Amino acid sequence: MSRIFWIGLVLFAALALWWQQGQINEYSSADMAPAADSALVVPSVEVRDLDGRVAWRGDVDLNPVLARISAGKSDPHRNDGSVFQNREGRLPARPRGHYREYVVRTPGIRHAGPQRVVIGADGEIYYTADHYRSFQRLR
Repeated sequence: MSRIFWIGLVLFAALALWWQQGQINEYSSADMAPAADSALVVPSVEVRDLDGRVAWRGDVDLNPVLARISAGKSDPHRNDGSVFQNREGRLPARPRGHYREYVVRTPGIRHAGPQRVVIGADGEIYYTADHYRSFQRLR
């Protein structure tokens, strides 16, 4: 067969893969970012470090994180804004790409720490203080 045929076939395959990737990750973080809300303060949280010691105690105000997401800004951590795969199965089962995870920084911890907000494409918001071991539904 001709060289043009093979080039066309490769280009078609690359285009099909690109299109499929867009379908899998159809939810953008900007579309999923809810507005700030006073109800999104989680009271009496205890955050532990990697050694299991209490690193921080107090209320967690998620509004700055939600404002950052709404503004299209991201935390430097590589998973901030990425698709949350729900491997632990602790959230309701949804299609891949439905949930996105965001880092919630903990005062006194230099790395990303264990706190995360997970936002669903339908506007649901979950919070974890223990890196996916447990979740609280906030909205």
